[in-house]
Amino acid sequence: MSFDRYYTHDEMTGWLKTKEREHPDLIRLESIGTSYEGRDVWAVTVTDRTAGEPEHKPGFYVDGNIHAGEVTASMTCLYLVEYLVSNWSRDPRVEKLLKTRTFYIIPRANPDGAEKYLTTPELLRSSVRVYPEYRCDEDPPGLHAMDIDGDGQILLMRVVDNDRGAWKVDTDDPRLMVERTPSDLDGPFYHVYSEGMVMDDRGEVADPVELPFRPVPVEYGLDLNRNFPAGYSPTTKGAGPFPLSEPETRNLVEFINAHPNIGGVLVYHTTGGVLFRPHSTIRDDEFDRDDMAAYETIGSWGTDVTGYPVVCCYGDIWSGVLDDWTWEHRGVYGFTPELWDVVGRAAPDMKMNPMQMRRMAPDKRRELELRLLQWNDRELAGEGFVPWRSFDHPQLGNVEIGGWVTKECRQNPPRHLLAAECHKNIQFPLVFALGLPEVHIDEVTLSPVGGGFVISALVSNHGYLDTRISKQAEKQGAVRDDVVELILPEGARLLTGDRITEIGFLEGYGRAQKPVYQRYSEQSRSAARLKWTVVFKSEPKVTVVLRSERGGTVQRTTTC
Repeated sequence: MSFDRYYTHDEMTGWLKTKEREHPDLIRLESIGTSYEGRDVWAVTVTDRTAGEPEHKPGFYVDGNIHAGEVTASMTCLYLVEYLVSNWSRDPRVEKLLKTRTFYIIPRANPDGAEKYLTTPELLRSSVRVYPEYRCDEDPPGLHAMDIDGDGQILLMRVVDNDRGAWKVDTDDPRLMVERTPSDLDGPFYHVYSEGMVMDDRGEVADPVELPFRPVPVEYGLDLNRNFPAGYSPTTKGAGPFPLSEPETRNLVEFINAHPNIGGVLVYHTTGGVLFRPHSTIRDDEFDRDDMAAYETIGSWGTDVTGYPVVCCYGDIWSGVLDDWTWEHRGVYGFTPELWDVVGRAAPDMKMNPMQMRRMAPDKRRELELRLLQWNDRELAGEGFVPWRSFDHPQLGNVEIGGWVTKECRQNPPRHLLAAECHKNIQFPLVFALGLPEVHIDEVTLSPVGGGFVISALVSNHGYLDTRISKQAEKQGAVRDDVVELILPEGARLLTGDRITEIGFLEGYGRAQKPVYQRYSEQSRSAARLKWTVVFKSEPKVTVVLRSERGGTVQRTTTC
């Protein structure tokens, strides 16, 4: 795959099937369900099967492109697949990951929306299902966004209205429209609309156009990343009629529930250059203190490799998102990386989180937009902004059409910057996955005692995170206790101990990392020793099996 363009569903499907044929020991491709329009939603399982079955290893989940226009997310998922299979035999870190972890990667959670975004001028948020349902029968009057000049994209229109216009041309750069103030006495002044046509209450082209008219939202009003159960609210814009009402969201939840070994989650989006973390409706001070400390540490790993700050998404506007659900219901740490940071590239000193951006003062907004235009001229040869050009609108007369190229500049990287954006952002799942729990049987010994043997086994967790992952997971009953099983040869008699022993959870070494100013280092409960007394009828031989839902399954056989 050449990471210098954005791939359609068929192109992506063909590439994934080719990769599966080329790497049968590393890749399995499966459809986890279909979309609203019937397209397969592909999941790629990547692990070294010669070193163990996928479900017997800690799992790491990655998805992308649940929002239609956020196609950088799907390309980054594909880049992760390519990086893993290309480096598994030459990069010790990747080799360890694929021998001891399983990656579950869903490149395009919403193939319908992405397909419409990539193959038409349409700009839509998420699903192609018409929502609210009344829009199936009603086509509200007003300005409908559409490509009226046939250049393949929907830009902006500026229309002169010296009496009522709210905008004026900037004095330093005529491409920029800025707010008119009461002190501005001399025009021209403009209305700024989306490129489109005015329709009447019958759904037909209005003739004549009657003022005033309003912009009409697109008919695709769903936001799939507001349709998950945790924090769901029917009053949240685009949330849908009830949680998991859409096949795309059900696909993801059912897949995650079917893979209890998943211990970490990343859901790729665009844009903004931040790492959002839960919870949208639960304050940080309501989290368990140790869980919050782990969240902060893992987030710092992401910041180190991407340069993106971690931002809590607390606030009702964000409710019903996937990583809220994986945390609240499954107790799994998850993040939403917002890929592609155009502000960080053009004006890094002005970078702030998306909520602060919405409250930016007009003078600061103007400064930022001028800096973006300068960056566009310097780095993109001006191709990220379409200069205003005169157009004879069939309803409005002479207008000007122009503005930022949304799809491959503001919302997603220009094609020549795509590979670098993908490469940077696959580093977070690599380091995150290395932090998952990793169970081992460190020793099994048989010591003769009287007419039998004492069997001693030391089992432990070599990973950073606990085998339960978090206290939240234990609180929710989302994960079973770790289990040690003793398997004996035929005829052997177990005198003391249980064949199957639940040992609770093995903590990770992250629990022992306390500030150095404390008087002593607190040791984590990362290991457990079990003992049995056995009388053998034949050769003394035992197999010890350690099963941990999120830490993996390992076994060790020992003879005397």
